[in-house]
Amino acid sequence: MNDYGESVVDYGRAVVRNHGVWLTALLSVVVFLGLAAYANVGDVTSALTTLNWGTFAAVIGLTTVGYGFRFAKWHYYLRLLEVDVPLEASAITFFSGLMMVVTPGKAGEVWKAWFLRDQRGVPATKTTSVVGAERVTDLIALSAMAALGLLVYSHSSLPVVVVLSAIAAGIGLLQWRRASLAILGRLESVPIVGDYATELERFYESTYRLFRLRPLVVSTLCSLAAWGLEGVALWLVLEGFGLETSVVIGLFVFGLGSVVGAVSMLPGGLA
Repeated sequence: MNDYGESVVDYGRAVVRNHGVWLTALLSVVVFLGLAAYANVGDVTSALTTLNWGTFAAVIGLTTVGYGFRFAKWHYYLRLLEVDVPLEASAITFFSGLMMVVTPGKAGEVWKAWFLRDQRGVPATKTTSVVGAERVTDLIALSAMAALGLLVYSHSSLPVVVVLSAIAAGIGLLQWRRASLAILGRLESVPIVGDYATELERFYESTYRLFRLRPLVVSTLCSLAAWGLEGVALWLVLEGFGLETSVVIGLFVFGLGSVVGAVSMLPGGLA
């Protein structure tokens, strides 16, 4: 790469480092406005005017409490990994990551690991596992919500069972420490990959701790509470638009739609 090319790359890195948060926020707003325009802004606005303000407030309240549970899970994970970050800094990191929900499968939330690395000097390989654990426990909770609706309405729950089985198999492999360390040991001799052996081992150690039984149960319960509240919020919105449904329908539709979005890697992912 010539000097001009290197200077352009260095300038780009400096812009991202100094203005990354605002650039991400601006990009998120542009994407959401684009989606609203695609869905016909006029129709969306007309529909919203028919919604009762009391219902709107209840939906905002439920969603806000849900975000509280999600933040509690994030901070619990950091404490579990002995990442010494003040509550305020942890909250700033968590909520800044929400700007990346429009990325496929919310993969962009790995931003939080980079943010902590740049702001607090925490190795990204340590906290990237937290972002992964968040997504997995979210998927478990949402799959459970989807399965509930499928069972209640006597539909096949095979797709949900397949997803949960795949997750269980993955967690089982992670907890099979001997096999996992053996795989990591073999990767050390692989060209290029072997250069990152230390980082991979650190990532594995963090992931192993996060998926022990107790953390898995606690974090999944947090996810169930968070996404369950959003499922109830969806039910209230449907009722507000005059659609007679049940709470189970709200949980089922929200859960199944989110699982499909996550598996298909559509923008918005688990949102």
